[in-house]
Amino acid sequence: MFSTKEKLIRRTGQSGIGRYDFLKLLINEFKTTSSKDAKEQVLANLVNFSYDPINYEYLRQLKVIDLFLHILSEDNSTFVRFAIGGICNLCLDPINKAYILRNQGISLVSSLLNSHDEGTILSSITTLMFLITPEFINDIVSPMVIKHMHDLSNSTNNRIKNLAIIFLSDYCQELIMLRISLFYYNIKKYCTKIPTKIFSSNFKVGDRVSIFKTITRSDVLNFAQLTNDYNPIHITSEKNIVHGALLNGLVSGVLGTKLPGPGTIVIEQFLKFPNSCYVGDTVEIIVQIISVRKIIKCEYTLISNGEQIVLKGEAKLIMKKNR
Repeated sequence: MFSTKEKLIRRTGQSGIGRYDFLKLLINEFKTTSSKDAKEQVLANLVNFSYDPINYEYLRQLKVIDLFLHILSEDNSTFVRFAIGGICNLCLDPINKAYILRNQGISLVSSLLNSHDEGTILSSITTLMFLITPEFINDIVSPMVIKHMHDLSNSTNNRIKNLAIIFLSDYCQELIMLRISLFYYNIKKYCTKIPTKIFSSNFKVGDRVSIFKTITRSDVLNFAQLTNDYNPIHITSEKNIVHGALLNGLVSGVLGTKLPGPGTIVIEQFLKFPNSCYVGDTVEIIVQIISVRKIIKCEYTLISNGEQIVLKGEAKLIMKKNR
């Protein structure tokens, strides 16, 4: 086998062999050998060659990056450890980085944060750091990755713990604050301020307000970040369901700024969610006054895409005057 250069020389003679040809023989051996040990030694050699930028062009020509990416999905933990180590060595090069980012590198690497292998986790965190660009930071510093990093920051393994803390400190804090700010901005966008001198004596039964809001993926991700609710049905499913609490938050925005308006305090609330609301849906938020006494009663309905009711409820409210 050609898993070491000494063995290669013995098979090919003392005249020597170029880097490209040597790497090509390694790749051919990995593809043709049935020996697990031989494959491991070949991978170890390829990882070592990945340290040296002089080899990058050869490695690209021979599709070594594709080989590493493919191996990340295999069950053999040793193969995976070598492959992610190779990607970690390669990915600082701009051409290699762009290729990895375009070929599902983020999802493949971030999936390894669940690994039980120390080396795999360390290389995965480091690779994600190296892959961050302004264009892809939102894909890399995603709610799921942040959750994994939070978990790893509590690891009993100090190397993993420290690296996860560095990731959170260097790449997450500013992005988290931006997302929270955007969440509140989006909530306020459709809510127009009204005069604060309006109180319960101005209301009458039947008063009604209707607001429209399209719920984006960013809205859901920001809400997940704010509440730490990373239930996969909201984040990673084929059709992401909007959090029920987010829908209720939209109602709250209308109650507090539109009808009844500033000074509104909810003292009792009843909710039901007859149908699911999905990312991309446009909801109509309808609030109507049904009783006006010392305690105001209102009912509200959220209708998705003009068809399905996704939230229906009632609330008892009191108004607090500004002093």
